[in-house]
Amino acid sequence: MKSILKKLALLLIPVYLWFAFFVAFEPNNYFGLKSGASSSQPVARVRAYEQDPGTRLMIGDSRLAHFDLDLVEELTGTRWQNLAFGGASLKESIDLANYVLDSGNEVEEILFELSFYTLNVHYNTDRFSALEETLRNPVAYCLNLEYNVNALTVFLDTLRGTPDTIESGDWVAADYFDADGNAIPVHRKLYEYPELITPKCENWSLNEAEFDRLLELAARCEERGVRFVVVLPPMAGLVRTEVCDGYGITGVMENEVLPRLEAQSFPVLDYEWGGSCIQDDDTQFFDGFHLDEKYGLPDWTAQLFRDYSAAE
Repeated sequence: MKSILKKLALLLIPVYLWFAFFVAFEPNNYFGLKSGASSSQPVARVRAYEQDPGTRLMIGDSRLAHFDLDLVEELTGTRWQNLAFGGASLKESIDLANYVLDSGNEVEEILFELSFYTLNVHYNTDRFSALEETLRNPVAYCLNLEYNVNALTVFLDTLRGTPDTIESGDWVAADYFDADGNAIPVHRKLYEYPELITPKCENWSLNEAEFDRLLELAARCEERGVRFVVVLPPMAGLVRTEVCDGYGITGVMENEVLPRLEAQSFPVLDYEWGGSCIQDDDTQFFDGFHLDEKYGLPDWTAQLFRDYSAAE
């Protein structure tokens, strides 16, 4: 029997080594053994919340995912926790907000992102049930191929000394020509963005079911004494003219959706249609939706949280 156990222990050595490697380099800090996650994936954001629940929360997609939280705390005098993650649909954001409210943890404030893009019935991804299963099942997390690839990528980046990247650009002359060599008025990443999102927007229509769920979420927050504020982040002018104006989205948002939002009891901070401090798209936008983290996002962060504090 002892001989069998020894052989079994030897056979399991590769498993132990793999597990130690995975825990050391997985970027989501799933097990809470590191100072923080290097990833902004949904599993990283929600796991961080479960390990150390905050009371003031940001929920939305990648346009809210990259705030400098030290700057936010400096501006507001309070600690905020960011649960926003890339590609989040309105359904996923509402599911996440309800997950937080169902957790039993104290919640004081929710800053909730909305946009013409997430209000689109054709953009309705639903990954939250799978995310909940991952959060409940460490074995499933460890055996997930994507997370293992992420761990390997972090390991290789560590070996190479690859620096962390941010969404920021110091554009040079070559960035002001399109793929055919024609001069363009703004840097190429911004110039090409409308074409990138057009497939999701060309048949745009309002997701009434999720809009109703948003109002139900707001009512639930009001009942719980949770301050609920909706923010529509800035978009680049090219997105508005090439996509929103071109496909009739502008009229629906301005004449139907915004009046319905503004008739509610919660504050609405509209920088998508109402304008913002972002005045130089070429410098302050990294692409059509995402503000440059060095040259645009800090300015809007200051405006947003000043307005947030003043909103009623």
